[in-house]
Amino acid sequence: MLAPTAGGKTEAAIFPILSRILTENPRPVAALYVCPIRALLNNQAERLRSYARMVGLEVFKWHGDVSDSRKQRFRASPAPLLMTTPESLEVMMISARTDTRELFRDLSAVVIDEVHAFAGDDRGAHLAALLERLSRLCNRDIQRLGLSATVGNPHIIGEWLQGSSRRPFRLVDPPQPRVQLDLRIDFRADLGAAAPGISELARYKKSLVFVESRSRAERVAHALSGSGVEVFIHHSSVSRADRTLAEEQFACGQNTAIVCTATMELGIDVGDLDQVIQVDAPGSVASFLQRLGRTGRRANTRANCTFFCLSPESLLQSMALVRLAERGWVEEVRPASQALHVLAHQVMALTLQEGGISRHRLFGWVNAAFPFSNVRSERLQELVDTMVARQILYEADGLLSLGARGEKLYGRRSFFDLYAVFTAPPIMRVQHGKDDVGYLQAMFVAMHDFTEGPLYIRLSGRAWEVGQIDWSKGILHVRPAEHGRVPSWLGQPDSLSPHLCQAIMEVLLSADDREGTWLTRSSVLEVTELRESYDGLLAAGTAPLEERPDGIVWHTFAGGGVNRLLAVGLEQGCGKKWTAGNLSLRCKDAALTEARAAVEGLAGQHWEQVAIRAARGMARGMVSKFQPCLPADAENRLLAERLLDLPGTLRFLGGIQVGGVRLSPGPSETGFVAGGDSEPVSIAFRLANPLRSAITPRNPVEWINTPAALGAVCDVLVGQRHIGLGVETALDFGTLCLIQIATPRRSYLIDPFAVGGLEPLASVFGRPRPAKVIHSARCERRVLAACGLELQEVIDTLELSRRVRGEDARGGHSLAMVCERELGVALDETEQTSDWTRRPLTTEQLRHAALDAEVQLALVERLGGGGDDTQAGA
Repeated sequence: MLAPTAGGKTEAAIFPILSRILTENPRPVAALYVCPIRALLNNQAERLRSYARMVGLEVFKWHGDVSDSRKQRFRASPAPLLMTTPESLEVMMISARTDTRELFRDLSAVVIDEVHAFAGDDRGAHLAALLERLSRLCNRDIQRLGLSATVGNPHIIGEWLQGSSRRPFRLVDPPQPRVQLDLRIDFRADLGAAAPGISELARYKKSLVFVESRSRAERVAHALSGSGVEVFIHHSSVSRADRTLAEEQFACGQNTAIVCTATMELGIDVGDLDQVIQVDAPGSVASFLQRLGRTGRRANTRANCTFFCLSPESLLQSMALVRLAERGWVEEVRPASQALHVLAHQVMALTLQEGGISRHRLFGWVNAAFPFSNVRSERLQELVDTMVARQILYEADGLLSLGARGEKLYGRRSFFDLYAVFTAPPIMRVQHGKDDVGYLQAMFVAMHDFTEGPLYIRLSGRAWEVGQIDWSKGILHVRPAEHGRVPSWLGQPDSLSPHLCQAIMEVLLSADDREGTWLTRSSVLEVTELRESYDGLLAAGTAPLEERPDGIVWHTFAGGGVNRLLAVGLEQGCGKKWTAGNLSLRCKDAALTEARAAVEGLAGQHWEQVAIRAARGMARGMVSKFQPCLPADAENRLLAERLLDLPGTLRFLGGIQVGGVRLSPGPSETGFVAGGDSEPVSIAFRLANPLRSAITPRNPVEWINTPAALGAVCDVLVGQRHIGLGVETALDFGTLCLIQIATPRRSYLIDPFAVGGLEPLASVFGRPRPAKVIHSARCERRVLAACGLELQEVIDTLELSRRVRGEDARGGHSLAMVCERELGVALDETEQTSDWTRRPLTTEQLRHAALDAEVQLALVERLGGGGDDTQAGA
């Protein structure tokens, strides 16, 4: 369900659930309400409690801050509606103190608030697995409702949320009037120059001042102290008491500002907010829109945001974000489909939940969850074998349990490390007397040399001197001080998306008509100077190489994940070190001709293998605390997925030119020749081959690698009754590498990296006609959904074969076996596992792909699935 912040999503979801509870009178717990953060859970609790009590029902909130005594009372007398987080739900599932089978016996609905905040990360994978375990526990197809204000691809969120549910996906997206915005982008040299402007703007108003890190929050709060504005601070390392105090004081104040990170971004009600101030720029359009949506809720007020940009880069980024937002563009969430590290977590959780479990029963609990949809059963067995060999699991009498090393890694504090999938560095609690001040990473404290004097810090907006340190308990005792340094908190490197970086390039190339309404004079002067510095260098669709006195710069505007992978490919090509940023790559030692040769050689590389090799060479940082469970190749893949952007790299190489040369060639260099026009003949007849030898496509085949060609193909396809459809993906990453489509007269191979966007296909795939004929359509559905393409009216030849020939047909129902049985032909499937990321593709790959789509039409004709009433697997 999509609606703007404060648009009534919560009420639209919860009122029908409360009505159903009153009508059906199920045993509690009847419904779950899941939030991504405790602060949002706390904020929503009173609201939901008031609604429930209107009709005589109760709500219980369960998270880590709720006392054990209250939880015990809930176990004894549950409430119909339970509010919680994924981590607390896992606690209930694996704890012997909670009878989850009885507690969730009549569970019928789960509401997931801010669903976009879950779907794209490990917590979302964890939640998807929990939903499958809950469904199995209560033996019911639970209704699943996701709520969000900002998501660019709701259909993939629907696929992710659906899992094993047989309920049809429905998108509730009511039309929304265009919101009038008040935006201002100001450029200041540094924080000292920005602080007076922020203070002046915030005086006698209620403001949220957003920053991008905890360290920056402390610095900004310090800079605003003594400004005449009551300043509070709110981030994840501030104590719960101080965060709560900030929220309460802010709600009733009139000359107040909270300096905050994303902790105040997700739906938390802070009362009558006047304005949002942003220091520098957020990393995504979705984040910008969430923050902007905190304002403009009162009658006769408008949503507003003022940017204070402290660097040229953040100025360009802010302008690009505003441009994208005004176009209505929001980032798409990309859920993982091979989250093997989260599967390792779930294996251990299931051993505790079930008191020991057979390895052959594991997958049945969670295999329908989207994050494991591309994990083959043999990969699960390899994972379990690895965990047993490393003593993380112990196997005896056919049952798995936690092993000695597993107990050591994850069994401390009553399996605390198994409650959550995310990894946090070791932290220390900071206390002043008996009061909590907040939290610091232990590494920051350990790196201080106390022989040179005391450690002075700033935390929760105040200065402290560190006194006694209790390392065994992780407690840091402090006393007030007059000054202190801002702590550093470790985190992942910031990477901007390719789309945002391309929008930054657009800002440099041309002015927008509306810029005059956003930019202050200082911003206009700065961006004018920036545009002049790039004048004559940049052009749309290009990525120029520039020779400078200090080396070569390749202006890619492709994003950090893409550029890091390109750097590895360039280093393999020329043997020189390349440094990657979000907008460019740099090499100090290469000559221009040498660099150009390395760039032009990128198209021929096996990028999936390059990514895996790059991961092997990366520092073995802990991107997941479950890395010790993974086989070596799975760990490499995890590191590559987190730190590199393989799909973005392939799209970049397919769509740009360097020095007038297109980097990603079409198939012409492979020797594959597309056929000419031919008379339409029965496909089944043309494929018949009594010798059961390998066959080749009989249709003419076109290679589609430009936006214009894709548009022309879509115009042809919408007039067809049926089309054969298939996809090819990167084997380890699940990245879409090719779409093959067959009509009775012609086949088309669509290069998703080169066509500039797959949106035109939505008019074909999202309609009942043409019907899409696919073998084992679940894979295609999920791969295409990840690209924002929904499939309607699918004829699944796997389901057709099972229905016509029976579940136990000789040889089974694989595509190769069905073709041999029905068409008398032998398919060569060896290319299915080849490298589909490389360009140009080989002749054998192109033939395999074209034939894969072509045979679908022959099969549907043979099996009788072409009628309007035979939409098997639709």
